[in-house]
Amino acid sequence: MRAKIFSLILVVTLALAGLCMAGDSDVCKTITLASLKKHVPIPPAKIVSKREVNGLCEVIMDIKGELVPVYATEKYVIAGEMFENRTQVTQSQINQINAKKFLTLKEQVDKCVAMTVKPKAGAVRKTVYLITDPVCPYCHRAESKLKEYADKYGAEFKLVLYSVHPPIGRQKAIEAVCRGLSAEQYLADAWKKENKTQDYQCEKGKKLISETEHVVRELGVRGVPMFYLSDGTLIRGANMRALARALGRGEKKLSYAR
Repeated sequence: MRAKIFSLILVVTLALAGLCMAGDSDVCKTITLASLKKHVPIPPAKIVSKREVNGLCEVIMDIKGELVPVYATEKYVIAGEMFENRTQVTQSQINQINAKKFLTLKEQVDKCVAMTVKPKAGAVRKTVYLITDPVCPYCHRAESKLKEYADKYGAEFKLVLYSVHPPIGRQKAIEAVCRGLSAEQYLADAWKKENKTQDYQCEKGKKLISETEHVVRELGVRGVPMFYLSDGTLIRGANMRALARALGRGEKKLSYAR
């Protein structure tokens, strides 16, 4: 989306002159959506974060649920992320915003949980929310590891059903709720092959999936699978190694894994 949104970026050949303003603590003072639009076309958006970084104003905008960063002065706009000492400076800020958004919506997310995978023995030490799609092959790959990780790390996985493959994926999500499937039955996958989807389209299921869609969109989620640890740490995709590392080191530090 970023490439599409910022297809026309103003290129300033004297950009280094602007970087000399590193000591200006008010670099963000005059940066608004209106000032940004003088240099680059921007669709309807909301600024969610502004801060001075290396003499530029880092602006993170919410555009249809996606967090889009730019760096700006009054004279120009640069689209993209900033790196410093091999660290994604921009991504760190986006992580914090995503975590805050999740924690704000956490109570609503809990109401959307369709089923839970629990460890066989011992107390639950960690909680992970998995946003997953019944007909997504990458989700299925991630789901195949849930029982193993639940037992190994003392984690409970709360499954939130959200399909990016309508209409069949949405209907399958409704079916899983209407059938009252346990986590074990859902993960076993045999129910999908029975071709009884149209027999299980109850109002309870439609209501839960509709509410889930609203909350997930509020989170800004556009793809699945998506893991959230209870502190807001986000792991995108079926990156089970990253999830294992996050569970292994605990939830003390916010992280982001590709």
